[in-house]
Amino acid sequence: MPTSYKPFPVDWNGTQRVLCIPQSNLSAEIRMTDFPAVPDPWLTIQTALENPIDALPMADTLRPGNKVVVMTGDRFTDELLGTRGGLGHKLLDYLNGLGVPDGDVTFVYAPGSHPTPQWKQRFGPSLMGRVRCIVHDCFDESSLTYLGVTSQWTPVWINREVAEADYRLGVGEISPNLQGGWCGGGKMILPGVAGWDTIQQNHYGVVKEVNPLGLTDGNHMRRDMEEAAGMAHLEMKVDVLVDSRARVVDAYAGHFVAEHRRAIQERGRAIWMTKMDPADIYVLYPGEGFERHLSSAFFIRMEGAELGVKEDGVIILALSAAGGWAPDQSSGHAREMTPEEVRDIFKAGTEEMARQMVRRAVNVRTVSSLYTARRVLERRKVFLVCDGISAQEAQEYGFAYCTANFDEALALALVDRGPDAQIAVNRVSAAVTDPPGRPVAWRAMPWREG
Repeated sequence: MPTSYKPFPVDWNGTQRVLCIPQSNLSAEIRMTDFPAVPDPWLTIQTALENPIDALPMADTLRPGNKVVVMTGDRFTDELLGTRGGLGHKLLDYLNGLGVPDGDVTFVYAPGSHPTPQWKQRFGPSLMGRVRCIVHDCFDESSLTYLGVTSQWTPVWINREVAEADYRLGVGEISPNLQGGWCGGGKMILPGVAGWDTIQQNHYGVVKEVNPLGLTDGNHMRRDMEEAAGMAHLEMKVDVLVDSRARVVDAYAGHFVAEHRRAIQERGRAIWMTKMDPADIYVLYPGEGFERHLSSAFFIRMEGAELGVKEDGVIILALSAAGGWAPDQSSGHAREMTPEEVRDIFKAGTEEMARQMVRRAVNVRTVSSLYTARRVLERRKVFLVCDGISAQEAQEYGFAYCTANFDEALALALVDRGPDAQIAVNRVSAAVTDPPGRPVAWRAMPWREG
């Protein structure tokens, strides 16, 4: 009887290819699960604010004359408050109703150490014309305040305006993340408004052998972030959950630990994680917009693949890599490494990466985001299917095998794991196009508790 295949069409350097998986072997498809979008995002957020988890409502704690900072990150909620959703105006109206005028509110763009050329565009002229808006600069030591040292030995410097405010409100979102396990919660403080040295020290924590992706209480870096958030007195945190089109499906508010855990427990895992048993073979396509350069395919995806495959299994990473390792350009961000520098340290392996991070000879944020991916290549057998990387260079990166032919790689994996091997597929969905926006679903991953 002829073998039946399930086709997985993918974008491949502007054309389309199809990854065909034998139906009888297919055991899981890792994907983002959409819940219905709420009809009125502001009403959902307001309801959460008025019924906070393990915290007093703002109405019980805010007083006229209080200076309030509203912090938001660079993943969806900046546009939700600004140009796309306009909810910043409704939040200001709400604060006005509590006796806090616009003049006593400052919006703080909290990107950690990410480049921020887009922050004014995302807030938009309407919001910026109504209230004072600033961007946090982790490198400007004159703008930082020292709070002390966490139990994880991280010295904590944060934005002075945040530290000196009477009330701190963060508005963020929840999705899987590498260093902190998840976005959301106390990450608004560290790395959001933290100093460069604080971020570097925290992110060095990836060298601990545990895979941090998708962990909360079991994540030492998350604990460090939350300890810093407590030192900063983050009084109220709002976190939204979104669907694959970046529409709000729920909102949680309250103490930055309690609301974060509740959101993940009730819906976060169900949205972002797929229940599955570890597979013999894990096929990974990093997603449209991420498949032209090899380095773009690593962050979160490889760590998710490690969680979704047996220790003696095979991971197949499939992408065109038509542009090679990375775009031939730098972000222009202070202290950023060139693509060539990042490529060379990645090739050197985890021992040298750890050595250079502990010596602060490299950008720890950048290298930490690739360290765990390189560790997967050292701990698992990984095949690379691409057009733009030679077999010799693929070996230097740590791949066990390289070919331009997906069927060849899959056949070799089936020889390795046996004809009845169970195959999981993570083919990341396309970018958001209706309404337009940034890619969302690429953070989907296998289920993980903890």
